[in-house]
Amino acid sequence: MNMKDKILEKETIKLESLQTCYLYMSSSGSVLDDRVESIRNFLEGKINLDTDFKIFNGTEGIEDEEFNNYISTPSLFSPKKIVVIKFIEKVSAVLQKKIAELISIDNKQASGVIFILTSTKLRFNTKIMDLIKKTSTVKQLKAPDSSDLKNWLVKRSRPDGIAFTDEAVSLLIENINLDLNLLKKEYEKLYDYVSSEDKKVIDEDAVKFLVRRVYSMKVFDLVDCIGKRDKKSSLEALIPLLEENQNMIGLVTLIHRMFKCFLYIKSGDSRSSVTDYIEENMKVPSYYISRMVSKYIKWSSNYRQDEIIKIFGLLNDYDIRFRSNAGRDDNLVKRMLLEIVDISA
Repeated sequence: MNMKDKILEKETIKLESLQTCYLYMSSSGSVLDDRVESIRNFLEGKINLDTDFKIFNGTEGIEDEEFNNYISTPSLFSPKKIVVIKFIEKVSAVLQKKIAELISIDNKQASGVIFILTSTKLRFNTKIMDLIKKTSTVKQLKAPDSSDLKNWLVKRSRPDGIAFTDEAVSLLIENINLDLNLLKKEYEKLYDYVSSEDKKVIDEDAVKFLVRRVYSMKVFDLVDCIGKRDKKSSLEALIPLLEENQNMIGLVTLIHRMFKCFLYIKSGDSRSSVTDYIEENMKVPSYYISRMVSKYIKWSSNYRQDEIIKIFGLLNDYDIRFRSNAGRDDNLVKRMLLEIVDISA
């Protein structure tokens, strides 16, 4: 058990001593999911999990009636009820305000309820955040880096008697794009594959065979070349993606998001607007975000605003073509790249 889990166990043993609310923030959704699961595990046997532990998801919409009924109905089985609200930043402003009021010092309506809030956006409604801080514990959880995931893999695989080659570890970490929950799922798949073998060694070929890439990091190299408006390098960067049979619709999405950032930059409040947009729309490690913002600010000068607007139309056209084609047309991809870097409005 690591130090964070020991602290969490100490916090949850005596429900009566807990604060009204705990807000966990991280750029990694998998880290937040892992924390919620840890809380649920520690609460087992302390409350009735079937009736007094409920998760609401801000990205899926929260029904007012369902939420109000859960909050206002006293528990018959547990000293405290737990309500988890994932992605609090996605919840409507009205409901955010209500939640802040429910956890205030003087509120009696939710006196028997403990709120667990999670947010992948490190900044949201300032007034709501100030209200939450008054009666809550706010913790920022670090997104895992490659060394964290490698350590987890070693600790998890050693008791199972499974060994990974260095090449297999590196490829596995790259394929799951620093997602801890995805690493856990893929490990189970690899475990099932090798557990019946006399020699329990996972090599690079096993990872290639069983673990599908979330994103090839090479796709970011291609997007970077387009941002630099470098025709030659763009075509060179495309070659390995074609060899890997990458999904071109995903490439269109990434290019569109880069030019959306360029448009934010040209509108004025460059760094903060672009940072918010990347945090909300791009699944990249937190340490990578500031680098992306700096690059986009620099490269935005390579395209005029009228050219960017024209590129949006072009990307929409190619997105339709890629979705309607029965087979992939490599020349179609090349034409798209050339039209983008040679755009003229």
